[in-house]
Amino acid sequence: MSEKNTSNTHNDEIDLLQLFRNFGDFIGRIFKGLFNIILQIIIFSLRKWIYLLMAIIFGVVGSYLMTKTQGSFYYSDLVLKSNAVPNQEMISYINRLENLTSKDNYQVLSNLLDMTGEDTDQIRNIKAYWFIDKNRDGIVDGSDLDNKFLADTNVNKIGWKFGIRAKVTDPAVFNKITSGITYYVSSNSYFTRMNKLRLENLKEIIIQTGKEVEKLDSLQKKEYFMMEDAARLREGQLVFTNDPEIQLFHKDLLTLIRDKQRSQIELTIHSEIISLIENFTETQRPTNSIGYYAGIMVPVFIGLAYLLALFITFRRKISEVIRK
Repeated sequence: MSEKNTSNTHNDEIDLLQLFRNFGDFIGRIFKGLFNIILQIIIFSLRKWIYLLMAIIFGVVGSYLMTKTQGSFYYSDLVLKSNAVPNQEMISYINRLENLTSKDNYQVLSNLLDMTGEDTDQIRNIKAYWFIDKNRDGIVDGSDLDNKFLADTNVNKIGWKFGIRAKVTDPAVFNKITSGITYYVSSNSYFTRMNKLRLENLKEIIIQTGKEVEKLDSLQKKEYFMMEDAARLREGQLVFTNDPEIQLFHKDLLTLIRDKQRSQIELTIHSEIISLIENFTETQRPTNSIGYYAGIMVPVFIGLAYLLALFITFRRKISEVIRK
């Protein structure tokens, strides 16, 4: 019986070792196959180097021509905080400007932003967007310019601020766009009324909170310094009674003070309809430089060159397959 068990154990060990060997051979074949594929690509590229060289030349020349025909343009971002209304409403309102730029309706854009026609002619696009937090750690991880993450439950939107990206042909226009957006938002009567009501509510909250702080502070002093003597002394005689429980209201007091401070910050720092967190940067380097277009066009031309080289190399086999 013992010999049989020993034999079964030995067979299981052999089967397990064989399984590992087979798995190792499979992994080895995969790496060997990948190495052969990479080696064949390198050899093919060296043999068809003239195609790749021409692709790079065409890509660089095409990039140069694009910069000359398209003209230079610049990107920069503005970061704002909406105070009067939720960010969603403000983003939707600002994105109306994008519709005007996409339809080249610069006359209306000039009136809305209170800018000259010469300045608005330099604007190619204005788009508001959300900031996103992919790791749920409260840190901004990127910008949702294309609204890819609106329906993604694994990604959080940064709710207290939003961004505006402007594309212009003259970087000197960026500061004028900042003033124009402020004018555009302030000219909305609904936003103006909402902000006025918000400021009145903040003032009332500060006054009432201040009164509550004074009451709580005086109550704390009374219980801590006066009620103990009143409980112990009665008509000049010491009375043995249970001492009243002394309550300290420092936690409630600090909470009220913090609420008051937050309201004061909103009233003084964020008193306008929108608050400027970060202004546009006047970059002097155009976004669509030769390198910008080369990063797009050179890989495309290299891909086309590979397809052309493959077609020329295997044209007979391709012709035979087509005839069949």
